[in-house]
Amino acid sequence: MKNLYFFFILLFCLNGFGQNLYLKLVGKNNLDTKTIDSIGYNIKHSNAKSVIDETNFFSKKLLNAGYIENEIVKNLKPNDSTFTYEYNLGKRTKFIHIYIDKEFQEFNDEKLDTISMPITDSELFLNSILKKLESRGFSLAKVKLDNIKNKSNFIIANLKIDLGKKRQVNDVVINGYDKFPEGHKNAIRRLYKNKVFNQQNLEQLYKDFERFRFVKQTKYPEILFTKDSTRVYVYLEKTKSNNFDGFLGFNNDEAKKIVFTGYLDLTLNNILNSGEKLSLYWKSNGKDQKTFNLGVEIPYIFKSPFGIKAQLNIFKQDSTFQTTQTAINLGYLFNYNSRLYLGYQSAESSDIKNLNTATLSDFTNSFVTTNYEFVQYKNDDFLFPEKTNLNLKIGTGKRNSNFQSNNQIFGNLNLKYNFYLNPKNIINIKSQNFYLQSDEYIINELQRFGGINSIRGFNENSLQGNAFSSILTEYRYVLSPSIYVHSIIDYGYFQDKTNNLKDNLLGLGFGFGLLTKNGLLNLVYANGSTKNQTIKLSNSIVHISLKATF
Repeated sequence: MKNLYFFFILLFCLNGFGQNLYLKLVGKNNLDTKTIDSIGYNIKHSNAKSVIDETNFFSKKLLNAGYIENEIVKNLKPNDSTFTYEYNLGKRTKFIHIYIDKEFQEFNDEKLDTISMPITDSELFLNSILKKLESRGFSLAKVKLDNIKNKSNFIIANLKIDLGKKRQVNDVVINGYDKFPEGHKNAIRRLYKNKVFNQQNLEQLYKDFERFRFVKQTKYPEILFTKDSTRVYVYLEKTKSNNFDGFLGFNNDEAKKIVFTGYLDLTLNNILNSGEKLSLYWKSNGKDQKTFNLGVEIPYIFKSPFGIKAQLNIFKQDSTFQTTQTAINLGYLFNYNSRLYLGYQSAESSDIKNLNTATLSDFTNSFVTTNYEFVQYKNDDFLFPEKTNLNLKIGTGKRNSNFQSNNQIFGNLNLKYNFYLNPKNIINIKSQNFYLQSDEYIINELQRFGGINSIRGFNENSLQGNAFSSILTEYRYVLSPSIYVHSIIDYGYFQDKTNNLKDNLLGLGFGFGLLTKNGLLNLVYANGSTKNQTIKLSNSIVHISLKATF
């Protein structure tokens, strides 16, 4: 066989690379030839080495099919481009009995010392053993059948397993992004240090890095096995993850003073290479309302699984009242996208006109809060990258006003999920819910809602209530990778005990989204109605936003 191999290598060198070669396999008789054709093989080849590799591979296929005595009895070369081999298949053996040593019986589902099967299933059996070994950390284990003996109607063999060294993850090495946040790096290493190395844990490691929105993986993680260690190499590069949305305008008020109008929605991620998140929101219509929100999140502080979150919220309603709220939270990160916070928040509100009525007055409040956040991304969807979002916050505390003090409890639940019917048809469902429990209520502590980020068809923050629940839906149809259209069906219910008001809200409309080089442009046309106000075209509202990523 060695002489035959070198003979073909010589032919390969003489013929070069330009000529196609053809392989033909035949049996000693027509029946054997039909068997060979039914098993199948590649006929066309680019060089002589490929021909030899194919014949060796075909011999293994014959062995797996039960022709354990197969051999090449003749080889011919009828012309310069055709190689013909004649096989003697021999008698076919259909069954095999495999003896398994006691120490290896745990890797066999049947837990027996002997297992019988069709010989065609033997390769699948060996692969299943390898898979079980790999899942337990024996990544370099070798499995084979040894001491094979041919009986009259079956063969017997011993299962031989070379376990090798059990592998555990000793280190996770990050390449390509030298300033990857140390806290995040330590969190990953803490999670995977001494974990059994197998393909399942490697895939989970890949998914854990996909959770970080400020980096992307340039290729799948690679493994370096040494005699004493197992290292996983992850390849990253920093990505654009900051978002900006807004516009600015100005005009003169009645006193001829310049008044700025517009809004700004800015999110900065990892600009200091510490994994931090800074959010800024400002909105002013120049007359009735002004909103300013500032938030900062720092995960994995001091390289621990804990993080902190702080917020400042200021809301001013014309010349009626202004409310300032601050919050500080300490959280535990189950993973980067799942967090539980324990916090403290307080607010101070001023009755600007000093009316000091039962429904509008100065007040202060304070709450102990707990907050759970979960978010899941679909990284291959550039139009709708956020697939799931859950935010639950509850608090218990006390509010003091000029008239009385009240113990209070509040709850806030926001849900969002994308149902993918298929790549072009998606149903987006949101639910926003708020409830404040108190013996008495004042206007300036109520929740504000309405607008493009709430129930659509109503002006921004034009509605108020101590209780609010909504279901906001969109049916989205993707026209191309950068364009989609969608319907709008929003329903809400709210209660305002300061005015003894309960009402249903309905928002209907449509919109479209366009992904450009500058960001995602979204235009929404919606009409809102209540129980006492029917839908009128004159009440329609157009919402426009352009969210840029940089």
